Amino acid sequence: MTSFPNVFKPGRIGRLELKNRLILPAMGSQLSAKDGSVTDELIDYHRIIAAGGVGMVTVEIAKVHPTTGGGVGVTLYDDSYIPGFRRLTEAIHKAGAAACVQLWHAGRQTNSALTGMPIVSASEIACPVCREKPKALSVEEIHELTQAFAETARRAKEAGFDCIELHGAHGYLLSQFMSPYSNHRTDEYGGTFEKRARFPLEVIEAVRKKVGPDYPIIYRISGVENVPGGLTIEDTKRIAPMLVSKGVDAIHVSIGVYESLQYTVPPMDLDRGFNVWAAAAVKEAVQVPVIAVDRINTPELAEEIIAGGKADFIAMGRPLLTDPQLPNKAMQGRVSEIRHCIACNQGCVDRLTIEGKHVSCILNPACGRGLETEFQFEPIQGQKKAVVVGGGAAGMEAARILGDRGAKVVLFESYGHLGGQWRLAGKAPYKYEIAGDVQWLIDNLYRSGVDVRLNTPATPGLVRQEQPDVIILATGAVPRIPDQVEGADLPHVFQAHEILEDPQKAGSKIVVVGGGATGLETAEVLGDLGKDVTVIEMFEEVAATIGPARKYFLMERLRKYGVKLQTNTRLKRITAQYVETCCDEAARIPADTVVIATGVRSVSDLQEELADIARLEVIGDALEPRKATQAFYEANVVARTLWSSYDRGDKVSFREYGLKDHQDHRDHTADAIPPDLNIGSGGGMSDRPLMD
Repeated sequence: MTSFPNVFKPGRIGRLELKNRLILPAMGSQLSAKDGSVTDELIDYHRIIAAGGVGMVTVEIAKVHPTTGGGVGVTLYDDSYIPGFRRLTEAIHKAGAAACVQLWHAGRQTNSALTGMPIVSASEIACPVCREKPKALSVEEIHELTQAFAETARRAKEAGFDCIELHGAHGYLLSQFMSPYSNHRTDEYGGTFEKRARFPLEVIEAVRKKVGPDYPIIYRISGVENVPGGLTIEDTKRIAPMLVSKGVDAIHVSIGVYESLQYTVPPMDLDRGFNVWAAAAVKEAVQVPVIAVDRINTPELAEEIIAGGKADFIAMGRPLLTDPQLPNKAMQGRVSEIRHCIACNQGCVDRLTIEGKHVSCILNPACGRGLETEFQFEPIQGQKKAVVVGGGAAGMEAARILGDRGAKVVLFESYGHLGGQWRLAGKAPYKYEIAGDVQWLIDNLYRSGVDVRLNTPATPGLVRQEQPDVIILATGAVPRIPDQVEGADLPHVFQAHEILEDPQKAGSKIVVVGGGATGLETAEVLGDLGKDVTVIEMFEEVAATIGPARKYFLMERLRKYGVKLQTNTRLKRITAQYVETCCDEAARIPADTVVIATGVRSVSDLQEELADIARLEVIGDALEPRKATQAFYEANVVARTLWSSYDRGDKVSFREYGLKDHQDHRDHTADAIPPDLNIGSGGGMSDRPLMD
């Protein structure tokens, strides 16, 4: 019997029965064609998640009218798109899940450069993020859009979707009318609570008439908008029964608008399940099922929420990108094999909105690349042996995948513990999710049968004794010391990793040199201890590589702790009493402790000697210092390609795979990955909509 009886109990939304209570919510993927039509990549992406055991898959934002979205999301405002969506729903159904699609109009939360026409909204008030003044819709235009929603719902039904979700959350058009934050009209569509609700309610009525009396309709709403003058939970509790009275069969309770996006796409800085309270509040106000969402990344938490009566269904988005097989593993009692989403937002949110690329996950690079040959997971034929040098993120990931594929793997690690810089990253406040992933890697490394040798620096002689068929060099990087800085060798000068390991080494008045992620997180640790901390950064901006949601909360905490940030400030000299800097003019900052966080340099000293022993692959920071994204990607490319039908027998060129060119290597020639093999033992998503 499953350990999660409530999660894996069938549930109903209107006439629709779902096999369990887990739902993939709509999330942008950038896997559709430029015109929004369905592609093989989009089908494969949803098929793999559906095959993982989730009860229902919700396809991303479907545009209901040409005035929304431009080249983002999928398009369903014309009958010509129906055949493509029918292929998609058939694939989802065949994989074992119900299929839903989210109907969407961006309103003011887009730009005319994307839509090719003026943007529209309830009032002529610009979104503070998109900053383009919209045209206020006339009554006739409102009626046109009402019918556009209804016709799109009709197409969704004809395409085989089991239900539809109306997007009335996150500050998009339906919520723009509902909220006093964005609706300042004085006609029949604004001015009072009931008039602001009129357009969304008319949309529901029109959709219900078009799809029939028993076709399930879900409405997604922000429980709170988290902006001054925006909707509150009391407003939402008042709105919810009105939605149900017009024909809504379930309510999906999200949070925020673009201006409060850090809550809509919550990073690891926010607690797991932080928004469940809002779902519970709405559930008290209605008799239809309620869907909870946001930072629910474990089956244990999902079970607790449902068992406690706080929600009827759980929407898991990013967790199913990290591990599409999460539902199956939980149902089969393989909970320890589930790789949990760490809410870093790097592959699923920042990759789409900042880099403009298709969805992926740093812990599961196969996500969004379902048709790419190098991400297959073929069992290794015959006896093969690999030596992995380095037990950081890249080394452990490569070793455990090769172990799962059937290779004999020996991993050399010079320290007495595994984890490398990934382990250090997990020591910073609010990054316990990373610490959890380090432990998951360690546990699954041993489960995969890898021979781990701690406190054993690799030497050419030791490696040669193993007679490997391949060597993977994943020795990472070490801190980079500022060149020719007087006093850098004084005893009160530490590297950031030394302070993260033992913050008590620091005195009371500290200067941190370097305003990147490591420097700021070290400053946060010290600030939390009540230290007087100053961060100096030579460039104009601190936290330049941190995504916007994580950066928001990190900067809030630094302000709370009184950490001082000085940009455009270069380190000149360190003395026993102070740090001397040079910027507009020379300055001295008193300090009894100096922490250096000025980046790292690759460690690849063994490369030439090891290349004479066997085929050599260099991955992660040993190749070039970058983010964890590249470390996991390269580990997956090498570990999945070696001794497979796609192994070219020579060194992998990561330039070909786009890591330095910032392009995606794509091979659409074959439907390559069986859904149950795409992730091995673990994890396998500018001017764009920031979140579905």
